[in-house]
Amino acid sequence: GEMSSEAGSSSGGGGTSSAPPPEEGGERPAKKARTEGHSAASVEELLLECCREHPQWIAPQDQTGMTPPKDYTNHTLDTNPKLEGVDQKMLTEAVGRLLGKSRLTLANHPKGGRCLRYVSAEVAQQQVERFGGLSANELLVYQKIEEAKNRGLFQKDLKAKTGITNPNVIKSIVDKLVRRRLIKDFTSVHTGKKKMYILADLEPSAELTGGNWYTNGELDVDLVDTCYKMAHALFKAKQQEGASVKEVQSFILVKSKGVIKCDLTCEEVLQLVGTLVYDGLLQPMDKQNQPAPERRYRLLPAPTTTHEHYSSIPLSICPVSQGGSQQLEYWLSL
Repeated sequence: GEMSSEAGSSSGGGGTSSAPPPEEGGERPAKKARTEGHSAASVEELLLECCREHPQWIAPQDQTGMTPPKDYTNHTLDTNPKLEGVDQKMLTEAVGRLLGKSRLTLANHPKGGRCLRYVSAEVAQQQVERFGGLSANELLVYQKIEEAKNRGLFQKDLKAKTGITNPNVIKSIVDKLVRRRLIKDFTSVHTGKKKMYILADLEPSAELTGGNWYTNGELDVDLVDTCYKMAHALFKAKQQEGASVKEVQSFILVKSKGVIKCDLTCEEVLQLVGTLVYDGLLQPMDKQNQPAPERRYRLLPAPTTTHEHYSSIPLSICPVSQGGSQQLEYWLSL
């Protein structure tokens, strides 16, 4: 319906030749629809062939005279030589049918306007099986979640992006898409337990989930503690030569088999090593301008100074204490 009407509107873009002038004393001859040799099925096949070779550009309804991008020369519905002899009405109807059968898809073009892209029969059948029975609003919600990729969207984001103002309608659609296993929910470490939505076959970005250190939006303290001790043990065993972040990653990967259920990324191991540095257990061995996996660290030498217990007593080095400070006598009596 809407998509096919957009396709038809592109015919004003400049591919139609003007009618011959009327003969003297006569009337302008009626323009014939050029349908000879074309059936509905043959127009569909011809259009699919054109779209398979190169996406066919369509000007938006409000910019029907828009000049197509340079790389789309001879690849618009009204300038493609292969479509020149096809009646516009038949072409518009063919576009609508192929869109309805998922053999064509309508995509935004980065230079402006939209284009028709070819979809194979096999993929189209999979699309029909996945999305069959969904309403236009349900498909719209799915599309917006798809566009968000691994960043995900909140329900309030879907409300703004789809124009569906009723939150109950949004919730109903989201629940249906989850039941159909087209999307799934997850929680972000930045927003507590508030659900976000992403395509079912994608994983949210580590920036949102916290990566392997978090489970269901909460820090996995046991995992952090286990890996912390493993890393510390490696540096104790290699006090002289130290170890790189990559070596720590490999060590934990081998030692943690059957203990933890994830493989830490290099970035996560770097965070772990950074914690050991912050705790005063490690020191860097280089200027830290190498790539993260190659950065080396070693155990920080133990302090050589002895601890004077008397010097830690309040007022023990205060001049007045030599004369018998009441405060010191009180502290010692506790």
